[in-house]
Amino acid sequence: MFGLGSNAVDGNNINDDNETLTDLIYEAAVLPELWPSVLDHLAEIAGAQGSVLIAADLMAYRWINSASLDQVMADFASGGWGSQGQRTAKLLGARHAGFITEQDVYTPDELARDALIQNFLRPRGLGWGTATAFPLSTGDTLIFSIERRFADGPVPREASRALDALRPHLGRAALLSARLKLERAHASVQALEMLGLPAAILSGAGRLQYRNAGFAGLVPRVVRDQRERIILSHPGADALLADAIAGRAGRAARSIPVPADAENPALVVHLLPMRGAAQDVFGGGTMLMVATPVMPRPVPGTALLSGLFDLTAAEARIARGIADGATIAILAAQQNVSLATIRSQVKAIFAKTGVTRQVDLARLISGFSLIQ
Repeated sequence: MFGLGSNAVDGNNINDDNETLTDLIYEAAVLPELWPSVLDHLAEIAGAQGSVLIAADLMAYRWINSASLDQVMADFASGGWGSQGQRTAKLLGARHAGFITEQDVYTPDELARDALIQNFLRPRGLGWGTATAFPLSTGDTLIFSIERRFADGPVPREASRALDALRPHLGRAALLSARLKLERAHASVQALEMLGLPAAILSGAGRLQYRNAGFAGLVPRVVRDQRERIILSHPGADALLADAIAGRAGRAARSIPVPADAENPALVVHLLPMRGAAQDVFGGGTMLMVATPVMPRPVPGTALLSGLFDLTAAEARIARGIADGATIAILAAQQNVSLATIRSQVKAIFAKTGVTRQVDLARLISGFSLIQ
């Protein structure tokens, strides 16, 4: 968490296993599950409690960490500490091609006033550390932050020098991990192209990173590639997309209906997180977006409607009835419930489908045809 300590290993022993550790670093480049072991070794060099590998962008942090810091990082996430203190800003502002410590970037007064250090790290027995940063092609900054116990004092200079010797290997391995992750994502998108499915890779912030030819054909009629994030042309569908992107911390797969219009058929846009702790760090929190065109058909069944829009069984019956032309009064009589109950269900259906009128709901539903 510099982007967010035991005593340091004896200086005579720091370099003993450097060759083995370098091999492990490059193994982790192609086997991301090995990065926690690399982090443990870095912590050992600094005589620290553990290490964290953080990917930071303008919106959020993602990380993997030594098991010894599991509770610390859980508290960091749940308490919203990412916006506290100046540690990350000072690390990046230093633009130093090596590991730096608090003494390198803080005055004593600044150190005493830093909220993250004083209110989060020191109450947990931490408060000294060393860190280094690398920019990634995904637009993220990758930070290796080594956290040392406060009682053990600052990270010794000889430990920082030993870590500096490893830094070029860490940087090359991190960049290779990011490139391999992106290449695997590209391969997934191209495989979907062979199946006739438009697909794209989005960053964690929703920016378009890569698209296949089928997805390019949807621009700008159905989707628009904006600087901030990708935009769906239909306002209701785009509101659902914005909500899905904003919910990145606990993101699950989402299916977003895009109604048909005079020029374009109806689509379902599937947003799929590309999961895996280390993979997510190096992949920039990437998401796979797949557009499924559908053929028109009068009214789909309730099972299909439930699956497409996450409707309850009762909501699916109401939605199908509206598509069939039934009024609120007719639906209330058919379901033997009050008008208020039907209106409440219709409101829930609107929220899940991104439309605001019954006529738009009927048009949306009648535009879908899938094998049931």
